[in-house]
Amino acid sequence: MKKILLMLGIMLGLFTGHAQAPEKMSYQAVMRNGSGQLLVNQSIAVKVSVLQGSPAGTLVYSERLTGNTNANGLISMEIGTGTVLSGTFSTINWPSGSYYLKTETDPAGGTNYTIAGTSQLLSVPYAMYAKSAGGTGGNFTIPYANTVNNATTLFSLINDGDGTSVEGVNNTTTSSIASVRGIVSNTAPGGFSSAVRGINNGTGGLGIGIWGSQAGSGWGVYGVTPNGLGVYGNSSASGTGVYANSNTGTGLTATSNNGVAASISIFNNANNNSVLNANTVGNGTVINVTSSGNGAGVFSSTGSGFAVHGITSAQTSAGIIGDNSGAGEAVVGRTTSDIAGAVVGRNDGGGYGVRGFVATNTTGTSVGVFGQVGLNTGKGRAGRFENVNSSNDFNAFEVETNGAGNIPDNTEGNASSFLVNNTNSVGAAVRGEVKTIFGNFGAAGIFGVSSGTGGFAGLFHASNPSGNGAALVSITDGNGNAITANAGKNGNGVETNIDGNGNALYAWVPSFATGRAGRFNIFNDANTSDVITVTTIGNGTAGNFKVDRVTGTSPAVKGEVTSQFANFGTAGVYGLSSGTGGFGGLFYASNPAGNGPALLAIADGNGNGITANASNGGDGVEATADGTGSAIYGWVPNFGTGRAGRFTNFNTANGQTVLDVRNDGTGSAALIDHRGASGNILVMRSVGTNVARVNKSGTGFFNGGTQNSGADVAEAFDVEGNTSEYEPGDILTISTDSDRTVEKSSKPYSSLVAGVYATKPGVLLTEENIDSDLTGKVPMGVIGVIPTKVCLEGGKIKRGDLLVTSSKSGTAMKANPKKVKIGQVIGKALQDYDQDSVGKIKVLVNIK
Repeated sequence: MKKILLMLGIMLGLFTGHAQAPEKMSYQAVMRNGSGQLLVNQSIAVKVSVLQGSPAGTLVYSERLTGNTNANGLISMEIGTGTVLSGTFSTINWPSGSYYLKTETDPAGGTNYTIAGTSQLLSVPYAMYAKSAGGTGGNFTIPYANTVNNATTLFSLINDGDGTSVEGVNNTTTSSIASVRGIVSNTAPGGFSSAVRGINNGTGGLGIGIWGSQAGSGWGVYGVTPNGLGVYGNSSASGTGVYANSNTGTGLTATSNNGVAASISIFNNANNNSVLNANTVGNGTVINVTSSGNGAGVFSSTGSGFAVHGITSAQTSAGIIGDNSGAGEAVVGRTTSDIAGAVVGRNDGGGYGVRGFVATNTTGTSVGVFGQVGLNTGKGRAGRFENVNSSNDFNAFEVETNGAGNIPDNTEGNASSFLVNNTNSVGAAVRGEVKTIFGNFGAAGIFGVSSGTGGFAGLFHASNPSGNGAALVSITDGNGNAITANAGKNGNGVETNIDGNGNALYAWVPSFATGRAGRFNIFNDANTSDVITVTTIGNGTAGNFKVDRVTGTSPAVKGEVTSQFANFGTAGVYGLSSGTGGFGGLFYASNPAGNGPALLAIADGNGNGITANASNGGDGVEATADGTGSAIYGWVPNFGTGRAGRFTNFNTANGQTVLDVRNDGTGSAALIDHRGASGNILVMRSVGTNVARVNKSGTGFFNGGTQNSGADVAEAFDVEGNTSEYEPGDILTISTDSDRTVEKSSKPYSSLVAGVYATKPGVLLTEENIDSDLTGKVPMGVIGVIPTKVCLEGGKIKRGDLLVTSSKSGTAMKANPKKVKIGQVIGKALQDYDQDSVGKIKVLVNIK
């Protein structure tokens, strides 16, 4: 039987009749076959079982139901009305545990149940629950009392609307009544147990856990305890434990008959907050303290903090003011300590730690702050200003004046004036010292600033014309500079000039020192200015550098550049000739007995020793030799692996010869001498691939073959007699008198025929060395197209006729194919010939 797919939807409804409790459940299901097709208008039988505890739990009830599906495959039944198979439906104790509904179906309407399914009954009808619980629907009698031992909440009401979940109202006039009362009856409950607890899970700022209000003059919230806390408020985070507020009265009042009226403490020694904060946004006094007895208005003591700390945020007010309208002191500080001050002025903002000023005196005799030492033979400092904060980058001492100064007498009207009034003194009028490991801007013993559009940041004037002392002496005993000068804009770092005959700038190194007399650097990689510029309008040398030591090995001028780029001008030495004459660089070894080169160029990297370029019609490099040396001599040492020379044209449109060698003398135009143990004498390439080479033995190899102006291959042979008796076109035969010798043919059909005296051989073969003199030898063509002497002794010659020797000396004739023997044929005629005299035609020579 096909497997049946069921889509079950159990609808548990209430079927009630007048006063009877419902004892039926509605059951609906959609029936499909194994192909997913609906089973419409078909009789169906279902066995229903109620299981307790689990899908395989105890069977408490079962019955058999039958019915018909409708046009949509839906069947509707009522559980509790079928044929009972086991148990009683009305006696099921629904609240006693969980229940599962198991269904078994026979789509044919019989008892052959082929498919089963089990699902949990997540809820049952309320009326069934009430019936099984034995009640009548939930009667509740007041007063109601009950005792239950249960760890869960016994009574819970949830209201999703705007009303109150629980409300208690009492209309009596009796004292000490309560509308709602919570009691913890145990005398030793657990910590933080509460008789009444209000919880507000809202995260807004206006939520209230417990709200107590009173319409009259009583207490909104009243707490009482013999020894504990009447009211305890606590904030577990950053809120306020207890908040007191009053619109017109007192926000918080604390009184005591015999004890302390109010005690405010912090018991956490890691808490740095204030114990008491008092503030007002009005104009009244923040804290008003009065005492009608002999006690102090305010008594404050501290271990290491401030006994009294006054703060104000207004410039016109003060944190602490001491007034004295008589002759005494407004504020007096006393100390017997050797390290602490009697009066300390501290400022943690932008104002003054101590401010002394003259308000009304116009005579010029008053002093804002007066520091004095030496009274009663005392010693010490009249004033000291010290910054003990290593991260404080403000001035430790500032002196400022708004006066205009005194030009006739520059000792008057200055922001400060320091004078050592002793002609024998060796002390400094001003001594500035800084002890720092940094050389940052401003970290200076003396720091002079000119913030106007004129004036000097520092002026040192040796004003005595007869004096020999320097206006400024700068000495450093360390590794830093004696003077560092910087111009932040367009001025010069150092400008020096002379009115006499001295040097505007004289830098020297004493005989015991090893440093430089001068050094010039630019450290800005974006700066394109010259490091040093030397200009003269005279006829002298702009710069003259000399190592005046005959045994010296150092350069007179050293130019160095460390750039990774090889742009134009990026050079250790850059020589420029901007006129129509002159040299961009001239290197002259002027001693005739010297052996050093005028110019030595070495590259330790991958770059060229010398790169030369002529952008116009000149040569990149022109080298001449007036003696017996080479104009250009390229060589690789015995440890090198590079080339002695290379010539390359990278311009594909350039039709010039890459290498042009000319010789107007009698020697060879080019000489290649390979003296190594192996390798080729010459290799020729096309697009990086070898196409021709001559090996070390002189053998030539040509991938594409060879093409010569001649049309035959010839062999150099000795001849009988004198070579002057031979001429191109003669038929040559092997001599029977001498080895490796030929002579002119003289007999017809000669089997000794060897070749033809070549007019212009394309390849001349020889067993001799290439340097041997071939005078006395003739080039005998053995294969190829060769102009050959012919006659009509064998008849007229047609193209393609075989040719053999004739009786005439050195002359060929037409052969008779019937008479030809092996080794007699010279070749085939390539031209017709019908003249009576001896002439020449082109013959494809191929001795057969």
